[in-house]
Amino acid sequence: MNILFVHEIDWLKKVVFEIHSLSELLSLFGHNVYVIDYESMWEKDGFFDFGHFKTRVIDNVHRAYPDAAVSLRRPGFIKIPGLSRLSAFFTQYREISRTIREKKIDIIVLYAVATNGLQTVRLARKAHIPVVFRSIDILHRLVPHRFLRPIVKLLEKKIYSEVDLLLPHTPKEVEYLISMGAKEAKIKPLPYPLETNLFRPSPASTELQRKWGFEKKDKIIFFQGTLYDFSGLDIFLREFPALLKEVPAAKLLLVGDGSQRALLESIIDELDLKNKVVITGFQPFEMISEYTNLAEVCINPFAINNITRDIFPAKIPQYLACGKPVVSTALPGLMSVIAGEDQGVIYVDSVQAMGKEVISLLKSTERCKKLGKAGLSYSHKIHDAERVGCQLEKILKEVITKKKHE
Repeated sequence: MNILFVHEIDWLKKVVFEIHSLSELLSLFGHNVYVIDYESMWEKDGFFDFGHFKTRVIDNVHRAYPDAAVSLRRPGFIKIPGLSRLSAFFTQYREISRTIREKKIDIIVLYAVATNGLQTVRLARKAHIPVVFRSIDILHRLVPHRFLRPIVKLLEKKIYSEVDLLLPHTPKEVEYLISMGAKEAKIKPLPYPLETNLFRPSPASTELQRKWGFEKKDKIIFFQGTLYDFSGLDIFLREFPALLKEVPAAKLLLVGDGSQRALLESIIDELDLKNKVVITGFQPFEMISEYTNLAEVCINPFAINNITRDIFPAKIPQYLACGKPVVSTALPGLMSVIAGEDQGVIYVDSVQAMGKEVISLLKSTERCKKLGKAGLSYSHKIHDAERVGCQLEKILKEVITKKKHE
């Protein structure tokens, strides 16, 4: 198959997540895979760099699998705030059309709405090729400018009604798509894919322990990912001194970066926790498993709000695949997929209540092992990336066949 993936984020700078894994797996399965992205993290290369309208093509790109190879096509745009995505709307249209035609695309996997979703659906219809939409977020809630959210929501409704198939990854996403007017017959759930060849239990790396000043006796509590303002880590840090009184050997390892980092560092200074908390910044994707395996317990203290309520954080199955017990706030979207302790996750109603469960785990090696074993079994059974990739490959072939007979 000739498969085109379309997204509206920076393919090269964005943290590795499932679109990288699935597209690269399909390339490893022998398919020709093309990607069109938008450089959402753009920066000017000088005062007179106002962008361009040319498409840059980068072949043999891989982020998740070293032997994979996808062809990345990056339409140009105007590098002026406010005009960047607006100009991209037109250059994306041109490149999507050209790629469909020149590469004889058989099917499109769409992850985008605002920047290039409508163009993709209309051009695919014109070429009589199917579009499959992968739904992993409630997209209009992620729009930073409140006045634009109703517009994005309308675009979502339009796109969901016109694509050939929708592939949500949680029951909550299914509910959302139906509430947005999608026909239930066009919805087929597909689990989140996890690189179980990479995320697996292993002995703690002595090199990483030395690098970040940890000792073997330390009991490490671990969080990885973007440090969003809703991370809940600020609240957890304020509860951390009480946890240390119960478990003096505890230390907190945060692997990631983001808008909340400055606040977290100020709290660390305020509470004199410099010797107990380490923030590493973003680390290479292939190293995340090694960092996870330093830990005794992993946490997800996300505040429950409109953004987080229905999401499924990718970090959770990654933690579980390393055999680590997880303590998380009770996000409905996450709970709709992972029920609880039988799958290795302990849920709490608030970040403030998280400390008690973490203390209990740090004091009980037996309970840690039991939860870790349960999570490991669950993650491999449900989320193994190759298994999910095979499911996606089968779905795409079925959709292509159906489209040809319409």
